Amino acid sequence: MQESRLTTLTRRGLMIPTKMREEVRKAGIRCRPPVEIVFQDRAKRWKLRAEESGGAVALFGHYVGFLNADGTTMSWLHRVQSLLPNGTHAVVIASELVRVEMFRYEQTYDLLITQHWLEEKGSDRPELRSDLVYLGRKGTLATELWGRDAAFRGGAQPTFYTRSGEKSLPDSMWTDAVFKITEGACCVGCKHCHLLEPGIPVSDAESREEAVA
Repeated sequence: MQESRLTTLTRRGLMIPTKMREEVRKAGIRCRPPVEIVFQDRAKRWKLRAEESGGAVALFGHYVGFLNADGTTMSWLHRVQSLLPNGTHAVVIASELVRVEMFRYEQTYDLLITQHWLEEKGSDRPELRSDLVYLGRKGTLATELWGRDAAFRGGAQPTFYTRSGEKSLPDSMWTDAVFKITEGACCVGCKHCHLLEPGIPVSDAESREEAVA
């Protein structure tokens, strides 16, 4: 893979062939991997905004979720509930986050883990920085988590291999997240979060600390 393509993938998310992307859209799966920079007027600071989103049908699935940089669970800013499944499930605002994205076609999986943060540039708009944590292509999992083996969701993940045939897995700190994102990519008619959880978002916690100070 050329460096320019790798950079684009790290910034924007998995590159899915146009025809496949059209089929995903026709199936009603709306997965939104982009991470964007936003400005909070009241706090006068820049943040990152992202959406946990996606879901699955029996044939394929596409899901993206977010974590803290240390691999721990991140709290959502707010939930998003909709009559339509397989869309946006929650919004997160943070200064730094890790994106976990998975695309599944039948029993073949692609997995991308990337880290994103803001690099300050004085009083100017900060720059979005991104780093590749892990990329797994054409992984396989025989278990049909979207159907007869649904009971195993949350405890199964695909196996990935290098070009030379050796097993390739993300660092152990990401294991729980990979279990959850695999579940999301197999969750037919998904209407709930798999990675983000309720709690005090980082942005709210920072605001409370500033108020106390």
